[in-house]
Amino acid sequence: MNFKVNFQKAKRNYMVLTFDDEREVDGKIEEYERTIMVGMPKKRVFTALMDMQEITDKRDDAQTKEEKNEANREIIDELYELTAQVLSNNLKGEKITTEWVEDQLSIDEIKELLTQYAKFANGEAANPN
Repeated sequence: MNFKVNFQKAKRNYMVLTFDDEREVDGKIEEYERTIMVGMPKKRVFTALMDMQEITDKRDDAQTKEEKNEANREIIDELYELTAQVLSNNLKGEKITTEWVEDQLSIDEIKELLTQYAKFANGEAANPN
């Protein structure tokens, strides 16, 4: 007996994010609205979240001011990397770099993005359809 599953026709939901961005057209920089449709998290995003927890634990265990500062720097770097990984999980399959995220988003904006993404992921996971 054959059993077939076709993932090409599976319904997928996306979180639509819109950014102000710049691009070069005919040697001139122009501003445009960039839309990125982000899908549900994949394993690498969950792994990055677990890595973030380990770094946070390291900060909590830090004894000196220098150790705490180093852990805080690691957390910030990991936040930007995690955000790039989340944004790279998009409908177009476009790779979003950490550098682009650094240029586009503040820490507060990253916090908001990740909060909304968690709500999206939780809402979709709870949706039986």
